[in-house]
Amino acid sequence: MESKAEKIALFRYALIAPLVLEALPRGELTRRAQEIAARPYEIPASQRTSVTVDTLLDWALRYRRGGFEALAPQPRQDRGQSRTITPQLADLIERLKRENPHRTGTTLLRELALVSGQGTADLSASTLYRFLKQRGLSARQLLAPPAHKKFEAEHSNQIWQSDMLYGPYVQRPGGGKMQAYLHAILDDASRLIPHAQFYAHQGLEACRDCLRQAVAARGLPVRLYMDNAKIYRSPQLARIAASLGMLIVHTPPYQPQGRGKIERFFRSARQPFLANLDRPQTLTLEELNERLGAWIDVYHRTEHSALGTTPLARWQRDIEHIRQLPPATDFRRLFFHRLHRLVRRDCTFLLANRFYEAPPHLAGETIEVRFDPLDAASAEIYFQGEPQGVARWVDPVVNAQTRSPQPATPNAPQPTGINYVELLKKKKDQEE
Repeated sequence: MESKAEKIALFRYALIAPLVLEALPRGELTRRAQEIAARPYEIPASQRTSVTVDTLLDWALRYRRGGFEALAPQPRQDRGQSRTITPQLADLIERLKRENPHRTGTTLLRELALVSGQGTADLSASTLYRFLKQRGLSARQLLAPPAHKKFEAEHSNQIWQSDMLYGPYVQRPGGGKMQAYLHAILDDASRLIPHAQFYAHQGLEACRDCLRQAVAARGLPVRLYMDNAKIYRSPQLARIAASLGMLIVHTPPYQPQGRGKIERFFRSARQPFLANLDRPQTLTLEELNERLGAWIDVYHRTEHSALGTTPLARWQRDIEHIRQLPPATDFRRLFFHRLHRLVRRDCTFLLANRFYEAPPHLAGETIEVRFDPLDAASAEIYFQGEPQGVARWVDPVVNAQTRSPQPATPNAPQPTGINYVELLKKKKDQEE
């Protein structure tokens, strides 16, 4: 029972209680009703201050037949339905609004006014807005994202969540300051942090390095939830995921619900960690990461309110379910970037604004270069799927002092004695 209806029912019961709690003869019942009706009252949800005898007797009869619930005012049978908007007009309004949720009420009224035979002359703006809200047809209701249920992975490493947080300013090598960016990966089931680190940039290389160290420290996840940003949809990252045997799931734009736990971790990182850094002292990137590592060690050994245990203990409980790479796997090469480059005539190619040397027989060919973006001193060369050695940075000074290898002169082929013009002359002579 609604609070308003309940207040009215309680008021009515207080008035008729002397009439219904004991059996009374007709004359006595009427006399008591007259005494009750003679007094003024503050009636809930009403401006009136008095009640008639007939009303009191009617309430008493309703109570005897239906009990306390019968004293509450009965809702109108057409409650929630507009008497101005016909079913046909309601159907048209709903179709128009669903067709374009951004249609405003003013636009709808103008469109309906131009439609003949719809009976829209008496339709006011307030009636239309009330109808749209009751039917769930307002722009906010139609464009609202679908509801998300709270979820949690059953086992550790079943779901990882990854995200990036803007960090504090640190000392720039060579002088000045630069902003640091915190890349972190969180295990959904245990809230453990497989890896988190501040980087000098927020690009794909930082994300890839964070994932590499997380896998090296805590094994392989089944799914990795990531942002929908362009860098996270990189073919390089997709290839790495396929090589590792995991699935990358991109959350829809403006709907980060799938990464809610790492968002909560970032809130914790802002308050207990970032808020308590020594502000007068500007740290280097390495010093900031040292302090982050110490704080995460404490976080792993502190009881989590949602788990009832520590993240580390919860993660170790599923140690038998953790997937690891085979021992013979070349872990470093799994995270190499792969790009195609054209080898110039001087047997060099350009990669990350540096020139590399390629074998002479690849001049003019398109090759595949596999390299570590964080250590690009050398790069592996592949041509048509076959390894062709390792390319290193070009040293122009050394090249100027070194004689270029001369290609081997092939043996002259044996003459065939076939000449097109001579063959034509010979054929003509034979025909004559």
